[in-house]
Amino acid sequence: MKHILLIIIILLFYKNAYSKILDQAIVIIENDVITQNEFQKKINFVIAQYKINNQPLPNDIEAFRKQILDHMISARLQINYANKQGLEIQEWMIDKTMENLAQRSGFSLSEYRQDLINKKLDYNTYRNVIKEELITREVQRRIVAEKIRISNKEIEEFIKHKSHVFKENNQYKISNILISLPESPSINEKIKAKKKIDMIKEKFKKGENFSSLAKNYSDSGNAMNGGDLGWRKLSEVPKIFVNEVENLQKGNISKTIETVNGYYICYLEDKKEVINSKIQEKKARHILIKKNAIVTDEVAKNKLLELKTRIANGESFSDIARAHSDDTMSAASGGELEWAGPGSFVPEFEDKIDSLPLNKISEPFSTQFGWHILEVLGKRDQDNTEIIKKNMARKYITSSRSREVIDAWIIELKEKNYIKYVTENARNNSGLLKEKNFNQQLWDPFSE
Repeated sequence: MKHILLIIIILLFYKNAYSKILDQAIVIIENDVITQNEFQKKINFVIAQYKINNQPLPNDIEAFRKQILDHMISARLQINYANKQGLEIQEWMIDKTMENLAQRSGFSLSEYRQDLINKKLDYNTYRNVIKEELITREVQRRIVAEKIRISNKEIEEFIKHKSHVFKENNQYKISNILISLPESPSINEKIKAKKKIDMIKEKFKKGENFSSLAKNYSDSGNAMNGGDLGWRKLSEVPKIFVNEVENLQKGNISKTIETVNGYYICYLEDKKEVINSKIQEKKARHILIKKNAIVTDEVAKNKLLELKTRIANGESFSDIARAHSDDTMSAASGGELEWAGPGSFVPEFEDKIDSLPLNKISEPFSTQFGWHILEVLGKRDQDNTEIIKKNMARKYITSSRSREVIDAWIIELKEKNYIKYVTENARNNSGLLKEKNFNQQLWDPFSE
């Protein structure tokens, strides 16, 4: 029995030793490492993405792999920084992101997972990539917020001198009708086509629906969709329509536009302008109970049910919020939040505000911050033009500076942290090129 146990221990020892040899560190970062196995998985993942998108690999494969390794080092530095700052990404956040990606692709989460597997993308690697992106995005957002300061004067100057930006962000819902011409039309063919487009315009003026007219008469490829081109920013509007769209009133059609393809008319169904933008704001108050090692979901929910009952029995919402809410900022104001427009809160909170009648307290519900009860106190329409302009100006200025700030911060991070390539070959990435799965066959990685 002792001999058998000894043999098992020896086998386990050699198995672990062999695993370490196979998965040796190629880069040391402080107390962390990037292993050869991790690097191989990342390369395989990136190659699979190239394959899915029908893109050829870059010509310089060595530089390509070096770029991937450099990216992994930068990402690992940011993840380690996030850990030191206590920034955590929960599994449900990854699940939520995955669900959003699945919905955009028209899949359920389970279908999306199977689709990734069918495309030969490692699902666990994919989740890790999503987690990494969520962490680095939040880290970078915080660094940008910390290091970029924008004065009111800068915002005012932007609004004054770069007003074209706001116009570019207007959105137009447009449709079109085309009466086509052959490649070398005769005069009679042009006259006939012109009469047909004039007839369509006349029918529209008499009240016929533009979509029906497009389905019945248009030669455009989108005719069966009623000529619909969808919502588009000005930069996305076909050039032949730009001048017309800018000057059209909602619900009107353009003058006839002659092109080499034939005669077009454009219809402006609706538009969203930055100028004169009105939104509905809502005033709400809430009580928050945060979760912790002692306060579970059930404890938090039951606590709020008890507080809701006390309010229903005549106690003041404000007094109870001051005494019990874990949202210290709003608790001081009796749980009241500022007037806020759409998109001001996390989706779960936003949904409750949108669906709840005035002056009715919600059932307890959870968000990433904890458990809440909520009451909507009022609604109002507000001209949001100046706020939108200022927010847009701040966003453009921040965006113009953020890449430089992030790049400088990552360089600083590299200088402050101990980074060691295990071998000189690893530094140059040439040693990795000679490993089993990094041979010249990768020049044609898509061959079966």
